[in-house]
Amino acid sequence: MIFSTSKKLIENSSSFLEIKYYSFWDRISKKNGVFCGWGRKKSGLKAVFLAKKFKTSFLLLEDGFIRSCGLESALYPSFSIVEDSVGIYYDATHESALERILNSYDFKNDKKLLTQAKEAISFIIEHNISKYNHARNLDENYFPNNGRKRILIIAQTKNDASLKYGFADKFSIHEMIKTAKNENENADIYLKIHPQALKNIKRSDANADEILPYCNLITEDINPISLLKKIDKVYTKTSQMGFEALLLGKECICFGMPFYAGWGVTDDRVKCERRTQKRSVEEIFAAAYILYAKYRDPYGNIPLTLMQAMQNIVYIKNNNLHKKGFFFGFSKWKHNFVKPFFEKEQFAKIFFINPFFQKNHLKTALKNGLDENSLIYVWGKKSFHKIENYAKKHDISIFRVEDGFIRSVELGSDLARPYSLVVDRHGIYFDAARKSELEQILNETDFDEKIIKKAKEIQAFLIKERISKYNAALHESINIKTDKKIIFAVGQVDDDASIIYGSQNMSNLALLKTVREKNPQSYIVYKPHPDVLAKNRMGKISEHEVLQYADKIIKNASLDNLFEICDEVHTITSLVGFEAVLRGKKVVTYGMPFYAGWGLSDDMLANERRKRKLNIYELIAGVLILYPRYISPKNYKLCDIKTFLQEFKEEKIRYNSSRQISKKVLIFFIRKIQFIYRTVRI
Repeated sequence: MIFSTSKKLIENSSSFLEIKYYSFWDRISKKNGVFCGWGRKKSGLKAVFLAKKFKTSFLLLEDGFIRSCGLESALYPSFSIVEDSVGIYYDATHESALERILNSYDFKNDKKLLTQAKEAISFIIEHNISKYNHARNLDENYFPNNGRKRILIIAQTKNDASLKYGFADKFSIHEMIKTAKNENENADIYLKIHPQALKNIKRSDANADEILPYCNLITEDINPISLLKKIDKVYTKTSQMGFEALLLGKECICFGMPFYAGWGVTDDRVKCERRTQKRSVEEIFAAAYILYAKYRDPYGNIPLTLMQAMQNIVYIKNNNLHKKGFFFGFSKWKHNFVKPFFEKEQFAKIFFINPFFQKNHLKTALKNGLDENSLIYVWGKKSFHKIENYAKKHDISIFRVEDGFIRSVELGSDLARPYSLVVDRHGIYFDAARKSELEQILNETDFDEKIIKKAKEIQAFLIKERISKYNAALHESINIKTDKKIIFAVGQVDDDASIIYGSQNMSNLALLKTVREKNPQSYIVYKPHPDVLAKNRMGKISEHEVLQYADKIIKNASLDNLFEICDEVHTITSLVGFEAVLRGKKVVTYGMPFYAGWGLSDDMLANERRKRKLNIYELIAGVLILYPRYISPKNYKLCDIKTFLQEFKEEKIRYNSSRQISKKVLIFFIRKIQFIYRTVRI
């Protein structure tokens, strides 16, 4: 049994070891256990102390030499770990298990091991594999082509344990720069800052006043292997980059005693008498990377070889699977609901950023590892200026997310689970002021026969099954006895984003006034928005005001019932207009909804970006097939629209079959209680 004195250690190493947290109160029963700690940190020192006290063993852990697809501070899971029951590899003041291997292992008679080492080194060089693997490769034109040698001095983080325990804390960066200059006349001197110092996660061991004028500073976060390929010689204290330079055949001068120094392959400015053997770079690599370190897939939790771990890292990087998703403006009740929609992104981790103090969004995101390898998702048109500025500066993509056009059986404002979402890389469909991905699809897609056939099938299914965005309304026939043209005027929510961004804030009352002015002899039917009727959103106007311009108010009928009796649908920007176009009705728009401007509606406003005339099937293909994402109402997995619609139909039938009159009041109050509870938690 292995007992840890650190809960953090358990989180970092749980996929590698079976570890139980140790507490002070149960220490007596742990005399025969192995105490586990992290390197020379407090937990490691405590593990050594307790092992001596109870006359048992300890095990010290550290990250392996090829760790992850990104920085530990950015919460990237680890592919490797080292276990040491003697000391720890970076502590040259004491023997370690790695040191014992290098002093005693018979490498000459293990040809297979050395072959594996050479193959792994070639793979590292070919794919630029390092400890962390988040940084971009060096630009080919980064260094001047002046024919001079390039000397690299590697800065580390201040108070790093390897400096203290590697005999390096007595040397300054100033001294290293000066020595490098004196030993390499007419060479260009460069100083690389540690990536965690670049991100202000830790302080650098290089102070500004130590950097001499002739030293060129590298402050970009560059992949170490790609950088070292362009360097002739390296000066380091104890950095792993020194060993990576050796893998590339570069000369390495050590002002400390890292694990690879003292074996005859480095120019050492300090000595370690315990290291008695002469070893090749391949032998040191085999000892450290293969015999000493362990590898495991942190996602599948299965053991790996070194080569398998590196291949996984390359695959993840090449397919952007190492990225993290940061979600802003998503109310807490949405968190679990929206996750299934992002299954195909295969994020390393998803973070919903909902700080208590609204101004702390960027700070909270950075603390959770927001970096250049992240993607940012924002709900609708919510504004996060600091986040947007950071994204622009670091070339991070921002995606806007909204409910899809066939959302759920019940109302979204009642916090019902959505079955469709749209994710837009350019804008968002209801913001007519700028290009959206939907607009691009409708402008540029070559709709072939296959997708047109599918669109026809979807149109027929939606009409037959009376499916809309929300589907809780009862289908009740409407009797209106009139010879006049019947116009259905669509009520919306006052603060709806499509009103704000697509109509210059036209109100429901203004819509009614305009419709009446333009159609004085028509019979106007007005239906308030269901969210307004449910008292979940703003937009109510009094019956007295409505009836000054409309002939009838209809509250509870379904949209299909209204479509059956009306001749025209007039709307500001409502999705109801799209559903009416889909059913062959004449539609008049007073704003600029996503379905306007394509020649299928009479539009009071124009949009010069929408240059194409579409038929109804092309519109359906773009809006319902290519743009949204759907999940199965049965298992909440991503699915195509035809699977979704069939399962959605069944969901709708189940819901309506349970809506007996005796249950209506109970269902209403349960919904309201849920709404209040979830709203408080938002």
